[in-house]
Amino acid sequence: MATSNGKTPILAVRLATDDCDFLIAVGSRFDDRVAGVPGKFARGAKYIAHLDVDLAEINKVKRVHWHHVGDMRRALEQLRTFGQAQKFAPDYSEWHAHIAELKQVHAMNFDRKATAIQPYAVIEEINKLTQGEAIIATGVGQHQMWAAQYFDFKQPRLWLTSGSMGTMGFGLPAAIGAQFAHPGKTVIDIDGDASIRMNIGEMETVTTYNLPIKVVVLNNFGDGMVRQWQKLFHKSRFSASDKSLHKKDFVKAAQADGYEWAKRLDRNEDLQKLVAEFIAFKGPAFLEVVIDVDAGVYPMVGPGMSYAQMITGDWIASREEPKAIDVDTNEMF
Repeated sequence: MATSNGKTPILAVRLATDDCDFLIAVGSRFDDRVAGVPGKFARGAKYIAHLDVDLAEINKVKRVHWHHVGDMRRALEQLRTFGQAQKFAPDYSEWHAHIAELKQVHAMNFDRKATAIQPYAVIEEINKLTQGEAIIATGVGQHQMWAAQYFDFKQPRLWLTSGSMGTMGFGLPAAIGAQFAHPGKTVIDIDGDASIRMNIGEMETVTTYNLPIKVVVLNNFGDGMVRQWQKLFHKSRFSASDKSLHKKDFVKAAQADGYEWAKRLDRNEDLQKLVAEFIAFKGPAFLEVVIDVDAGVYPMVGPGMSYAQMITGDWIASREEPKAIDVDTNEMF
């Protein structure tokens, strides 16, 4: 389901999940983040099959019609062999055409004429220069989601993130380990200004061992994901997230830790030039990008929402108008 740039629009995936009549989940969880409202998840599916290595994940949130617990490769090979023996040869042309239309109509997009620097544009530029071959590590927050959405990963094991563990500060140490393991590869830590603070002492580790890791800090002066939730679901009652982190000079901090190339990008017109210099530099490099504080992660499914209620923002086409939802004022982020 990849687009012309190798990425599959996440909205198209979610719509396809709603539209399919048979959903097969392989090594993935139906947790609350995925299933949302279980009764409305995969609402068009007559059957759901779940293959996983962990028995605890079966029927955990969403009940399924058939499951298998065990080694995925062996299971899939046996299913394929069985299908071939039964001469199973369905015509998926209509479904493929439907998916192609979803990807075209609901493609990822953002305001490409905005005055403030858009994080998506930064990642697109880095992706273009590295051609989907770089190892990407992230912290946790909006930058993590943007990296997942706008990077092409041409092969497995190029995406290092803590996933549902939500470990802020994961990105830089993970990048260090990846660079030691693959000294010939381009390794990039995409981080946020809040996440990088959690393990900022490892900046010196990078220069001590002269690791050519590229560190990008997408700076929106606070906890951007928390701010986005407060804006969307708590009527913009910002608390400890609205431009709350102002004083850190990341460039000076990087220079103090021995980075010969450490610069700040704060003008759109400098984006391509500085990103190209940053990627081309042979040693450790640090780039702080002052991004639009209102840049959001879209599409997103809010608490208590189904896929039909996805919030897509202003630049991604939605199939259904999201319905208003009241979130309890005491609900945790």
